[in-house]
Parts: sequence; structure tokens; C-alpha cells
Amino acid sequence: MHKITSIIEIQPYTISVVFDGKENRKINFTPLLADFPALNDQEIFSSATLDDYPTLMWAGLAKIKELDGSISRIPLDFCPDTLYMMSVAL
Repeated sequence: MHKITSIIEIQPYTISVVFDGKENRKINFTPLLADFPALNDQEIFSSATLDDYPTLMWAGLAKIKELDGSISRIPLDFCPDTLYMMSVAL
């Protein structure tokens, strides 16, 4: 399983990262924008950070429905293996 160990650069709809502490790759998020429309906002997109796994995440961008029916905001993150498959070497 891959891990994203650092973010190199965030550009409009692309993020360059280091996978597994050794491989620099660029991820194009354009194919995901229709499913995650909040990422179209460049200020939000640029707020990407690494979570504890580590993989890319956006704090409070996803929502879940709790058992009592209330809605809670949680981080939006992506499987690092999926991001690796979406990425290209730098």
C-alpha cells in the first residue's frame, strides 16, 4: 500500500507529491471534480494537507449522516493507492 509522505506543490486541480518517501508524482484531480464539486473552488482545493495515514485530505469537506439523523462534517480523503494509479511520474 502506498503512502503520500509529502506535498511538493499545489496547482489548479493538480497536486505534486512524494509517494513512499522516494517517488515524485503529479496527481490530476480534474476527473474527480464532477463528483466532488467543492474541489472546483481553488481556495478549498489549495487547502489540501496530509492526514495521519498519510494521504491527501481536505478538512471538513465530506458529510456523513449520524445515527440520530444529524449531519456531521468529516475530512474528505482519497485512498493513496487510487491516487498513485491516477498520478504520473515527475
